[in-house]
Amino acid sequence: MNWTILNPRLLLLLVVSSSTAIWFFYRPMFAYEKYYSLNGFANFLFFYLIIFICCFLTEKTGWARKTEPGTALERFRRAYGSGDALRKEALALALVAGGAQLLWLIRIVLFQGIGPLVDMLIVRQDFLAFKQQVVNVTSISGVTTLTQLGMIASSLYAVCVFGLKRKSSFGMWALILFPGVLRGLFFSERVAFLELVVPILVAAVLFGRIKVTITKIALAGLAVILFFSAAESVRSYQYYSKTGFSQEGAYAYGIGRFFDYISSSVNHSMAMPDLSERTVGFPALMFNGWINLATNVLPASSLRQFLHMDETTQAYANVKSSPYSAADYTNMGFFGEIFADSGYLYVLYALVYGWFIAMAYKGIRRYEVGWMAIYPAVFFSLLESYRITYLFDTRMFYPLLYIALRYWLHSMRQAKSAKFEWAEGSA
Repeated sequence: MNWTILNPRLLLLLVVSSSTAIWFFYRPMFAYEKYYSLNGFANFLFFYLIIFICCFLTEKTGWARKTEPGTALERFRRAYGSGDALRKEALALALVAGGAQLLWLIRIVLFQGIGPLVDMLIVRQDFLAFKQQVVNVTSISGVTTLTQLGMIASSLYAVCVFGLKRKSSFGMWALILFPGVLRGLFFSERVAFLELVVPILVAAVLFGRIKVTITKIALAGLAVILFFSAAESVRSYQYYSKTGFSQEGAYAYGIGRFFDYISSSVNHSMAMPDLSERTVGFPALMFNGWINLATNVLPASSLRQFLHMDETTQAYANVKSSPYSAADYTNMGFFGEIFADSGYLYVLYALVYGWFIAMAYKGIRRYEVGWMAIYPAVFFSLLESYRITYLFDTRMFYPLLYIALRYWLHSMRQAKSAKFEWAEGSA
């Protein structure tokens, strides 16, 4: 059961089927009408079908590899021994993530001032205004996104603790979880804490420290819903109750919002092929991180024109202005966002996505550290595959770049070591 629950094809099937069923039975709160279209529904399902098939084919094919004696788990434990190297790597990443978070906090304090922050957060408890007027305008391009390296830190340390059976340190866990807790409390980032907890759970499942059962899966799903409800009630309930939109209690409102996010996301995805007036565009989402870096050195207007990003913006606007959306709901759904970005080139995105999630699954089956470090992000992306393009979103740029550089350096060391051994043998 442990390996089964980590299988990306199963996760994709469960998420897509359940989210589509919720859309069918639950009318979105923030959309005036449901969108029904054979063309939209067919493209929506075809997108996920491509991912599923590509994932299956990648998973089932591959070349035979020469390996050392023993099982994959035994080879992993021989290679990393006491786990000191993994622990130091996790510590370095946690310090970078925490430092980036502190820089953000310092910028917020300098931007707003202590007095106005106390008034906004403690006296008026206006968290929505804090997010829109302070948080959204104080991020530091190329720096605040480094907080996402905390997910890799959490993954590596969890692998060290559970995989190599090392004694864990409360101080280390506190350092790793610090940015996620801070972002969850101050920045209304509901997923920030989960991003750091999911790697711990995935590693525990991977190494058999948690035995997965149907009961535990049901309890985990309930815990996520309750966590979302509590976070959402803090984040926006006060605003909507004051404006008269929400008359029920905070938790009832939060649970309603949970189902609304799912239903509205699918609704937007269904509408996008018909209403966006988009056919083909540059698949910018797959290169989002590089594009954001490029905006620091290139004129934003020239870059937008070259990538035809204004057409993407118009595609969003076409759906937003329709009766199938609402002015204060920004999410366009996983498939909807990709279609708005690249039109029918969504096939390319589906092929890359299907290949990547299958490669990650094959990697953790072989207990390869790089894949074990990034697989929690794959797992999280699959759980979010009704809503946002998490895996290739800007927030995952640095973790993916880090894993790629880590793999390159590891390969270089192995090649250098093999060359040295060959030279020694020849002598």
